[in-house]
Amino acid sequence: MASNALYPSKQDQDTLLNCLQAKLPGIVSAIGGQWKVVWGPVIWKARPDDAKTGPDNAWFIAHSPSVTFDDSTTREAYVVAVSGTNANSIYGWYENLAVGRVVDFTAWVGNGITQLPVPVNRGDIVPTGTYVAYGTAGAVHTLLTEPSPPGSASVGLKLHEYLTNILAPESTRVVFTGHSLGGTLSPTLALALTISGALKVEGLVYATGGASPGNRRFANLFTQTFPTSTSTCPETGYAVWNKNIINSRDIIPQAWCTKRILSPAQNVKNIPSIYGVPTIPFIELVAFWLKANVNKSHIVYAPLPSHILSGVKPEETPGNVTEFLSVALENHNTFYSDLFGVKLPDIDCEELTKKTKEEILLEYPVIGDIEWGKEHPTEVEAAVAALQASGVLDDNEE
Repeated sequence: MASNALYPSKQDQDTLLNCLQAKLPGIVSAIGGQWKVVWGPVIWKARPDDAKTGPDNAWFIAHSPSVTFDDSTTREAYVVAVSGTNANSIYGWYENLAVGRVVDFTAWVGNGITQLPVPVNRGDIVPTGTYVAYGTAGAVHTLLTEPSPPGSASVGLKLHEYLTNILAPESTRVVFTGHSLGGTLSPTLALALTISGALKVEGLVYATGGASPGNRRFANLFTQTFPTSTSTCPETGYAVWNKNIINSRDIIPQAWCTKRILSPAQNVKNIPSIYGVPTIPFIELVAFWLKANVNKSHIVYAPLPSHILSGVKPEETPGNVTEFLSVALENHNTFYSDLFGVKLPDIDCEELTKKTKEEILLEYPVIGDIEWGKEHPTEVEAAVAALQASGVLDDNEE
């Protein structure tokens, strides 16, 4: 939650960074266990001078010399915490993640993770390839290569340089964690660092509420690299490593698989009816638009291994888009806060401005697409009509 502390706020990049630099050390040390920020924080915005949006990304590394893990071992530990994103753009989350284009993950990592990822020509995509969304790869590249700024810990070092050069015993563990977009980026970041050889100690992933980063071969590579663990405390519902911990009623983890036969529990087709029937026609329209755009990638996205927790169906089925979005936001945020018993840290910096409810909605995966569509129905209808006219149809294969 600490990496998401600035999520409700907006300002230019430097002002956001100054606030996080001042507040984050206290938030981390208050956790107990001798935790200390040792790299970062870093704030990145595509438009750094824009005071009307929040951080596109925020991330940092914390360290504790002694942590007792669920397997009863006590080890030195690092946590790489990655926040969600500001997806406030004309096409919201879809454009932000660029899921309609993909990167050959194996080739990119093989050429060096500091190299800019390059999208594959759609005609060159093969069934045996290991692919990740172009936007996800680009965001991971940013996480890897942005140096820690003045005023932050380990100034001048890039994340991959810091992790490569840590002097730690072999028993040390590095935990990669994030929620929402952070739940997509943190496992991809961990996999890139491990496959490239940059991470020389044991890595663990603790992701929540993330969308699918890539295709089935990407998911398989993740599973081979980070085997899933057996829950050591089943009654909590979340004591498991190397899985995407998700709420069954959260619409974000339903993205971006479009084949029920591949993933019945997590696919875009589940979104319109996830809170009951009858469905809302406009939600059906947006889901069609999302599926058609995803299918332009020429791959089928597949979820990472998931630990699915049963969400509660609302007592009344949402009757309009506003009600649907309200239920969706509760299932993407409140559910997880209640599950972990952890609230978003309250950062009070007078230089920051609070986002409006509409701005907050726009900055979430999938939820932001629906909110943007609600505000621009004519554009969505025109986009769907253009897709249909061009022969790009919904893939009805189950």
